[in-house]
Amino acid sequence: MAAVKAEGPWMSDTEEFPFLDPALQKQAVKVKKMENLKKKVEWRKEKKQKQKLMDKRKHPEQTDIKDPGLLRQCLGPGCVHPTRPDCKYCSNDCGMKLAADRINKILPQRIEQWQKSPCIADEHGKKMLALIHHEQQDTHAQLKDMECNFHKLEAIILRGKQQAVCKDEESNKGARDNINLQIFCVSCGQPISRRVTLRHMERCFAKYECKSSFGSLSPTCIEGATRLFCDVYDPQSKRYCKRLQVLCPEHSRDPKVPDDEVCGCLLVHNVFELTGNFCCLPKSRCEHHYCWEKLRRAEVDLERIRALHKLEELDEQEKKVHTAMRNRAGLLALMLHQTIQHDPLTTDLRSRVDS
Repeated sequence: MAAVKAEGPWMSDTEEFPFLDPALQKQAVKVKKMENLKKKVEWRKEKKQKQKLMDKRKHPEQTDIKDPGLLRQCLGPGCVHPTRPDCKYCSNDCGMKLAADRINKILPQRIEQWQKSPCIADEHGKKMLALIHHEQQDTHAQLKDMECNFHKLEAIILRGKQQAVCKDEESNKGARDNINLQIFCVSCGQPISRRVTLRHMERCFAKYECKSSFGSLSPTCIEGATRLFCDVYDPQSKRYCKRLQVLCPEHSRDPKVPDDEVCGCLLVHNVFELTGNFCCLPKSRCEHHYCWEKLRRAEVDLERIRALHKLEELDEQEKKVHTAMRNRAGLLALMLHQTIQHDPLTTDLRSRVDS
């Protein structure tokens, strides 16, 4: 069986018009050839234009001089070269030269204007700096007093430990405490005897305190400060403990108290008046002054930490004020902002209300 000849692009020109006369077929073939030729010429022109644009993007300094629509003179001082595509300059050097000329021409005038009229914001900034410096001096003085209180407390604790144990007072005290009262613990809610209230609440609170963590990624380094934070490294959480060293229930255990150790707490009258006497009961059986050394040390350490935090806040405020004052008279601010002084005889531009 003979194969059927398929019609395709290799078909002759005359076979495309089988129903026309030979003369008409020749005219139709000529018209088609002319259309194909025009399409090829247009395609070649478009290809050349695309190639020119690609060359201009790769080599911006070689701009087509025959295309006047793309030619713009560079804005650089004394430059006659054409600009780069989508740019005002022929190179980065021309842009830097023009920026330098503008700064050299405009900046001296702006500096002169800035010096003629006083800056109210700078005056407020100087007043704020004076207040901050005054508060820093007061805080440093308070911190020195707290350091003195720290050493005084250690001396009082040492004097209290040197007192003799009074057993007679202990027996009288025990004879008076015959009433068995119960109090509910504020942490666990269990009823406890009044005689062991302070001990139970302290231990119960320490038990719940161990479940929470207070840490940071770096240890605390404070010059001249002793015994503030725990700073024990935890390998599991990879952090340093930031509880008070004297109150940390996780890394500082209370030592076992011997039977012959005296309480040594400094007695007071009317809550705040010091009597100069010490509690001479055995420390293991004193119900009113349980862990008094730890609590007094924690109180002093907490006051020192508050003073250090206040100094840190004051330093941050001082840095912010200095930064604002530097930026206010900086190059960018002077170039972008200007104060117009209409009356040359008036140097102070503040209103009567502000003054």
